[in-house]
Amino acid sequence: MRLTARSLVVAALLATAWPVATAAPAAAEDVDCLAVAEGDPRPSTQVASAPLSTMGVDLAQDRLRRTGARPAGAGVTVAVLSSGISRDAGLPLADGGTSVVGPGPVVDPTGTIVAGLVAGPERAADLPVGVAPGAELVDVRVHDRVTPASEGEAGPTAEALAEGLAHVRDRLPRVDVVVVPLQVGPDARVRRVVSDLVGAGVLVVAQAGDRPADTSTEGGDRLAVLSEQLPGEDAGPLVAPASAEGVVAAGPVPEEARAALRSTALDVVAPSAGAVSTSLVGGTCVVGEVRSAWSAAYVAGLLALLRSAHPEESSGALVARLVGTADGRPDVRSPLTGAGQVRALAALTATPGEVADGLDAVFAADTALPPAAGAATAPVADADPLAAAREQAVWWGLLGGGVLLLALLLRPLVRRAG
Repeated sequence: MRLTARSLVVAALLATAWPVATAAPAAAEDVDCLAVAEGDPRPSTQVASAPLSTMGVDLAQDRLRRTGARPAGAGVTVAVLSSGISRDAGLPLADGGTSVVGPGPVVDPTGTIVAGLVAGPERAADLPVGVAPGAELVDVRVHDRVTPASEGEAGPTAEALAEGLAHVRDRLPRVDVVVVPLQVGPDARVRRVVSDLVGAGVLVVAQAGDRPADTSTEGGDRLAVLSEQLPGEDAGPLVAPASAEGVVAAGPVPEEARAALRSTALDVVAPSAGAVSTSLVGGTCVVGEVRSAWSAAYVAGLLALLRSAHPEESSGALVARLVGTADGRPDVRSPLTGAGQVRALAALTATPGEVADGLDAVFAADTALPPAAGAATAPVADADPLAAAREQAVWWGLLGGGVLLLALLLRPLVRRAG
């Protein structure tokens, strides 16, 4: 074939354009939620949230959709007592929120991340963010930063926490779940207000505690002992409000935590490595650092899902669903895992059982969820093809022995009769 100058030019242009036309767009880098600050570009991630799959949340949400039930968390209100929820995050906020530490922009992403883990909206089909996206959130800001970075910023204190809890108790018409993703030292007023909330049927979830504990805030001297792991450690009595009676204390999966606390107050654990949530400026991001705050958020979201799906059940029964279907043993708690890792689908589909072990009910799951990774399971014995024949042989042996014994007993009587 004869090539003209024009055809050569066209071919050269096509060759130059071809790589540009066929090159795949570069994948956006996944941003850590904790690294996003006010004024940063809005992040976006398309990775699936690993903990939601691990806990079976995606399966539970799908079950609700397929059965025609309300969306997960619909009709439920969750109060988040933390560093504040950013208004730029696009989360479902209800009226009634407050700040007990004064006005000012939200600077610490903790509260926003927790809110996203509880009720963040779905990004697309099969890409959920929050456990209970149908729930509404109430923002109760009780500190500025987990660790204050400048003068004038308030860190977590028992006084501010008690004031925030009292706001929920006294000023809000109805709150179903309260999540406290922070820790302070033991405090009588905190314990008293928590008792009032639990007595009113509110589900209260708190982080079981992290190491190292921040010693710069009020009560830090009492929590300083948690900075170093010591023989016989028990963080249970030291960390509030997780230690208060009636609070569901949630911690991280020990394998994910840098140095998990041992605590007799721990009820359940929830994974958070690879979680997806919402940033201060909106969008979606990955949660890089493992904290018990994220585990508390997931447990609160799961209780919101259960409250929405089973509105007729008591708060105690919902807690029993959560604890009784975890992958450990509710009657023998571990100081590292409590009753075990929560399982969303099992908790959702459980059937009420008998009252036991101080819970309103004990539940047995009617679902065939596989055991969690690392959970020990009893080996299944191979079928015995000779079992039936062996059983028959045993019975024939017993019958023959009985006849022989009877003959020996009757032999003297037969001789006398002769």
